[in-house]
Parts: sequence; C-alpha cells; structure tokens
Amino acid sequence: MSWLDNAARQHSEDWRSQGLERTPAIFGTGQTPVATIDGHEYVLFSSSNYLGLAEHPAVTEAASDALNQFGAGSGGSRLTTGTTKLHTQVERDFARFLGYDDAVFFSAGFMANAGVLQALAGSDTLILSDERNHASIIDGCRLAKAQGATVRVYRHCDPAHVDELLRQRSGEAIVVTDGLFSMDGTLAPVPELLTICRARGAALMVDDAHGTGTLGARGRGITEHFSLIDEHPDILVATSSKALGVEGGAVATSAPVAALLRQKARTFVYSTSSTPATCAAVSAAISMLERQDSPVPALHRNIRRLAGHLGMGDWASPIIPVPIGDETKAVNASATLREAGYFVPAIRWPTVPRGAAMLRVTVMATHTFEQIDGLADVISRL
Repeated sequence: MSWLDNAARQHSEDWRSQGLERTPAIFGTGQTPVATIDGHEYVLFSSSNYLGLAEHPAVTEAASDALNQFGAGSGGSRLTTGTTKLHTQVERDFARFLGYDDAVFFSAGFMANAGVLQALAGSDTLILSDERNHASIIDGCRLAKAQGATVRVYRHCDPAHVDELLRQRSGEAIVVTDGLFSMDGTLAPVPELLTICRARGAALMVDDAHGTGTLGARGRGITEHFSLIDEHPDILVATSSKALGVEGGAVATSAPVAALLRQKARTFVYSTSSTPATCAAVSAAISMLERQDSPVPALHRNIRRLAGHLGMGDWASPIIPVPIGDETKAVNASATLREAGYFVPAIRWPTVPRGAAMLRVTVMATHTFEQIDGLADVISRL
C-alpha cells in the first residue's frame, strides 16, 4: 500500500470518527414526490426538483429528440470543437427569460461561479463576499485571489458592512452574494446591495441558483421577487439543475461581459460543454415557465401551506429549515421522519456551523396537500 493509500485511509477514518461521514441515498426512481430510496418508498422532501420538470414529458421529449439528432456527447470545448444551435438557443432563452442582453451557458453552476470571478478579477479588484455564500463562490474567490485580487468577507446580509468596506477603497470592486441562501432559505437584500453598488461604483453579482424558477410570480427569480424591473444586478447566475430539472448554469449579463467570459473564463474555455440534449431540455423547461399553465403558482401554494403549518409566516422560499441545534438530535429527527415515511435530510457541520444543525425541508410543486399536511404533523410531534 502506497503513502497515498495510507493517508487517504487515515483521513477517512478521522472524518468518520468525528461523525462527519456521509453516505448518499440511492434512488431507484426519479426525484418525484413519492420515490424509491435505498429500496424503500418515501415521500420525498429533499429534492431541488422544485417544479417537477425533471420528469415532465415536454422536457424529456426535447432531450430525447436532441439525443437522436446530435448523439450523446458534445465533442469537447465549444471554442475548440465548435458548438450547436441548441447551445446558442439556450443562451438566448436564458437572456430573454431573465431580462439581460446575453447569457453564457456553463456545464454546471459551480463552474459558472468559479469561472466568472476568475475571469473578471484582476490585481486591482476588490471582491466582497457574503460570509454564507455557496462553496462555488468561495472557490471562485480563491481563484481570483491567486490572480492578485483582494477578497473580503462581509457579515451575512449586511448592506451597511458592504457600504463600509466599499468606502475604504476606490477602484474596481465586485460584491457577490447568493440570492436565495441554499441552507436556510433566506433571501439576500438585493435591492439594498444594488443601491450601494451603484452609489459606490461597484458591480453586483448574484448567484440565483435556487431562486430561478421558484421566486417571483413567473419564476424569474430574485429580481422579479423584488420587482427590480429597470435595474438588474450586473451579473446573475442561474442554474438549470434545480427548478428547471436538468443541469448546467447560465451567467446572464451585458453583451461585453458575456463576450469576455467566452474568451477568459477557464471553466468555459477548457471544459467540455454540456450535451445538446441537456441544452434542449433546459430550453424546454424555460418555455414551461412562460406558459399559462406554468407550475410556479402550484409551488407557491405548497410553500404557503407548509410554511403556515410550521409557523414560518410569509415565507417565499421552497427551502424551509427546521432548526434543531445539536447534530445528534438532528440526525435522530431525520431518522424518525424516515421511519414515518418521509425523506428529509439532517444538515450539520461542516455544511452549517457547529450547533446549528437543522432539518432542511424542500417543497415541490408536485407535492399534494395530503403529503404536506402529513409531514407537518410528524414534525410537530418530534
């Protein structure tokens, strides 16, 4: 056995001894409201398939048609081996849907966040990042820092702290935040951040991964939720792997910034592009949100129902946290729900701070009222 094997085994044993080892559940079905998980049937309340589009016939048929026409792979990087009309179409669809001049489609939202910050940051750039931002933003900040950018972390959802940090420095600055924070379901104060950025000459970048398709009357995300009609963040990252039910991430922005990303974002330039089937499925999912029978209103009804049961008040997000605190208690609570037929994960350190463990409930448009009421009843008796 090599030193690498020994080191890997030791690290794994240390991780396991701290109670941090995670084993992914194995699905025998799609992530539908009733799913087969580890060989048993559960009511699923852990999926980001918020609108049920992953299994919608319009989405799967679009993917199937593209698969038959273009094959299973994309052939490589778009700048090296070329692109397809489906890749350019999905970028136009995202730009139209989100209200931007252009959009650049990456193979994953993680790649989009990392690539944007790496491509735009120079040695004179200041990046201000919310302390609870997603790991992809954190890694993007690290890449930017390696290029000489200065990275400062500001207090969670604290526009005053952002303003203070911007006043201390002139020159290029990017403020970056999640739009809908993926663990606790809270929303960033985007209007306030936008006002400060405009006053201080900074650019605002918002990762709206979980807001795309879930926030706003038509599912256009955080900007629609806050009625930011005439003034958008400079950069909006939207993923198609959550509410749109497919995979990939789009960076919606101005035409000049999009052109630069296509030339300079390493995660775009040097990565094999998404398959044509993926692009076709994403375009079909976007079109579903623009139809009269959009699933977005059904999602909002279900959010209101569960949030009302749990005393959450006027809750906007499909991510509903149930605070537990102690890590062991959270794991036990998740096990109790599983015994009752509900699959809800326990979220604990290092995903959230120590002592802040929770149950993370996610609502889908395809849940029935009976399923929602049943979950709420079991939670109330924990």
